Amino acid sequence: MNSLQSLLLLNAIGLVTFGCVYSGEVIPDNVKKDILQLEEHYKTNDPILASGGPLFLNVLKYFDKQESGDKILLNEIVNVYIDILKNMKDTTEDQRSKNSTQHVYSEMEKLKARFASGADTLKELKKLWEIKTSDPIVQRKAILELKQVLEKAMRIKKLQKNMQKRRRRRVNSP
Repeated sequence: MNSLQSLLLLNAIGLVTFGCVYSGEVIPDNVKKDILQLEEHYKTNDPILASGGPLFLNVLKYFDKQESGDKILLNEIVNVYIDILKNMKDTTEDQRSKNSTQHVYSEMEKLKARFASGADTLKELKKLWEIKTSDPIVQRKAILELKQVLEKAMRIKKLQKNMQKRRRRRVNSP
């Protein structure tokens, strides 16, 4: 097999793999049927559900960034340190300690800028936590978006599984 044929074969394998991962068939048929039944039962075609925008679909855009939980936690830790240091700086009378506190405070402010995207993700999380899950309109909206959210979650799960397999192969290969 010459190099062109090898390249074509490699590309074909990549396309097949890419197609399997991103195919629309990530949700099992029985689950799709259940979602359709719920959509009918809760009348998700009602125009009232369009008011206020989507519940979850806007949040899913943050998954494309692959924002790690570590970044979000570090962002919050840095914010707490900034508050603590500001308070210490304002209450300390010793000038040397005040200067040191100001210097560390400045460094934390620089770090805060590096983790700013984590703050956006945290804001979205807070919005999710505030959703009134017992509200019938919210429930109907959730059913309306369920298929798209489930597809996204299953694709992410499948991608993570494939990445884990690749890592294991790399570790186990000589």
